[in-house]
Amino acid sequence: MAQMSEKRIMLTIAGASILLVGAAFGGVYWVEGKIEEENQKITGLDGQIQAAEQKKGKIPKQENEVIILRENIAEYVKILPPTSELTRFARTVNSFTQNSGVVLTHLTPSQESHDKRSAFTRYKFDMRLTGTLWQFMKFMNMFESYKRFVKVSNFRLTAGRAASGQSPDEVIHQVAMAVETYNYTASVGGKSPVTIPGYDEKKARLREDIYRARQAIKIERYNFRGRRARRDIFTDPRIDRNNVLGDGAPISEQLRQLEESIQELEGVRSKWKQAGETSVLLVRFEMRRDVAKRLEALAAKAEDYEARGFFTYQPYQLRFQREVRDGVDALMKAVKGGKNDNAVVEAQGLPMAELVGIRRKIEDALNDGRLDDAVDSFELVRDKIQFPPTDERAPIANALHELYQKAKVAQEFSRLQISVTGTILLPEFLSTAIINGKTYTEGDAIGDELFLKEVGEDFVEFLYRGVVLRRKQ
Repeated sequence: MAQMSEKRIMLTIAGASILLVGAAFGGVYWVEGKIEEENQKITGLDGQIQAAEQKKGKIPKQENEVIILRENIAEYVKILPPTSELTRFARTVNSFTQNSGVVLTHLTPSQESHDKRSAFTRYKFDMRLTGTLWQFMKFMNMFESYKRFVKVSNFRLTAGRAASGQSPDEVIHQVAMAVETYNYTASVGGKSPVTIPGYDEKKARLREDIYRARQAIKIERYNFRGRRARRDIFTDPRIDRNNVLGDGAPISEQLRQLEESIQELEGVRSKWKQAGETSVLLVRFEMRRDVAKRLEALAAKAEDYEARGFFTYQPYQLRFQREVRDGVDALMKAVKGGKNDNAVVEAQGLPMAELVGIRRKIEDALNDGRLDDAVDSFELVRDKIQFPPTDERAPIANALHELYQKAKVAQEFSRLQISVTGTILLPEFLSTAIINGKTYTEGDAIGDELFLKEVGEDFVEFLYRGVVLRRKQ
């Protein structure tokens, strides 16, 4: 019995040990699970902390953006007409009708329903009018180019019929259209703005950014250019040849002037192309300047043709618009854009060989008395000769500046009213000269910054603004 009891005891102890070990393992497993769970929570919190830190890091930039927007909100909403302007809208429309030539027959304003919590109120204006197609398009463009936001939301055109002998461009159409705008009330809608700590100091720090953002705010506009190589698509395109001439020039003369203008434009285009192929910068600048002058003259000539209504034959009128006016405009854009195609030259400056050539050209112009040529030659390259003192080209550039200053002074001197009517040479004493009816001795002041320097047998030298200038007798 004792052995059995001992065996039972051993079994009991073993069973208890197994239970304890199992419980211990279970406890360890449970603890490891809790640890893993806590680790996951910690990892999640780390992620949230990292995300919060990222958001926190963005706060300064977002604060700057908000400050810039707040300070420029007035610029953004200034295109929306205030209530006082809406009440005078009829006057605005009337001025548009007078400038465009249309006849307004109906104008009905209406305020659209809106959310009282919104700061924007929509207004709509229905109108009916009569006029030619080009008058109507100009009338619409005035809304497009209006300083306030006004949108043409829809329109309906009823084509008219040409009367006997009437030009297609003079046909009167009937138009119904609607325009919309919005009124802005800053005190309505939205929540109270978020408070930004140190707002005034940050605004002062961002003053330049605020100004740049304000300068970038602009209203895109489309400038209506008239019929410009287009015809009224709502009228019969067939032309009454008997009515083409009207008060204009004969068709043969219109064709001659058209072809002459086209040839003239082709000549300017050819010179522009040659300028682009020229490797000598000074020559290229002079050629481009000549192109710009010829283009201005051709544009003025075209405007004169339009003002006089010279081209009455529609095919020639359309060709003139397409091949001359549009061609002049396109080339002008190319010429203006070409001013920026020398970025590398402006950054690096002219090479030494060209600088020496320019100096010789200016010196020759000064010696020959061609002061305007000397000044123009320098001003063409003024922005391309800015060199640091260590650059080997700097002395030549400085010499060019000195020559330019002399040329400018000489230009001013040439405009002074100086008349030398006699001289008295005294070899052993100071000589004298009769200038503008008065007698002056060498060294005398004739006027502000003007002195008589020397009198010779066939010349008189003056000192003007530090530059010695000689006049031959």
